[in-house]
Amino acid sequence: MRKRAVSAALRAGVTSRTPLLVTLVFTFLVSTLAGVSGGIQTATARDVLRAGGTQRIVISSLDSKGTFGILNSKRMKLIRSVPGVEYAIPEHPSAIRTPVGSGMPRLSLATHSWGSYVPPPITGGSVAEGVLPGQVVLPARTQGVDFTSYLGRTLSFGYSDKTPAPPGSEAEVEEAADDSRPARADSAVIELEVIATYDPRWHADGPQTAYLAPVTAARLAAANEGKTVSQLRRGSDAERVGVVVDESHEPRAVASRLREMGLGAFRLPLRERKMIATVDTWRYIALGGLLGGAALFGVFTARRNGSRERFERTTTAAAVALAGAVPATALGIPGALVLRAPMEEFLGLRIDHWMLLPSPVWMLLGILLPALAAAAGVVGERASGRFRRG
Repeated sequence: MRKRAVSAALRAGVTSRTPLLVTLVFTFLVSTLAGVSGGIQTATARDVLRAGGTQRIVISSLDSKGTFGILNSKRMKLIRSVPGVEYAIPEHPSAIRTPVGSGMPRLSLATHSWGSYVPPPITGGSVAEGVLPGQVVLPARTQGVDFTSYLGRTLSFGYSDKTPAPPGSEAEVEEAADDSRPARADSAVIELEVIATYDPRWHADGPQTAYLAPVTAARLAAANEGKTVSQLRRGSDAERVGVVVDESHEPRAVASRLREMGLGAFRLPLRERKMIATVDTWRYIALGGLLGGAALFGVFTARRNGSRERFERTTTAAAVALAGAVPATALGIPGALVLRAPMEEFLGLRIDHWMLLPSPVWMLLGILLPALAAAAGVVGERASGRFRRG
């Protein structure tokens, strides 16, 4: 008898508390996901949309994006012929590094074409005229180097040059005729003026990136492949193509036309919008769990206190749910802050701490809805009890 009584008591305790714990977990998730969604939206609006992202399209070379064939010069002519395309920049990434004996720490930076994607947030210098040949935009700090101190200065960088060495003697000329000369794998040097620096937390093109004029980036990529620039553009697949749509055309229509041509074109910021949509989906799922758990808690409260007055049962359930929802909502804020670094890493956007605060509306919903749903559960259980007795 004693064992059965203890077992029954434990079952009753678990049955009544489980819905409340479920409610508090979902309340915490609602608050956390509200902060995450707000942070992504704010960072996207600041660093992508306000930087001209609404008028930009990216054409990917990946087959999964719908592109058929390589993004070479022939495809570039087709892209530039589409009405509404103001300009299109192919992306041929390469790398630069500090040469030996330069007096700077050894570092390596990936190179990308300025304009092939949304420009990063500038922290020093100016890119009002764009990036011209012989100029570079660098992260403000990377690999132990503070590039803000080099603004306006011309630095030497090494790059891989695999183009065949030019023949010197008549014998070498004859040898070059049969293209049997080995490719040169030397490190050449290029002089670049640092015209601006950007926030190093921006790494939408990957971390530790240097932005060059498109012609300079193509020159380095061609040298790395042992080709001339014209050979690179004719036969090599660009990693992507950045397209800017003029203001008189709708980017959605231009992107649709490009896709009809067999190109994997998508508007910016598609990736960020998809992530926001995913987070919001889980937020509403958590909201449903919150309401369901709170309502079930109200039902069990009504059953456990069946002899009490309806008002007392309702206020008891609402008060307990409210008391738990306040700290659960507050804990959602540090929960979102914990996710700040992974989000920055994935998006390549700078997310400040204040961006992760849930909006007042969602905080009020997280606090009040558990109490209201618990009260509704009590009322619903009482009404169904009357129906059963009737």
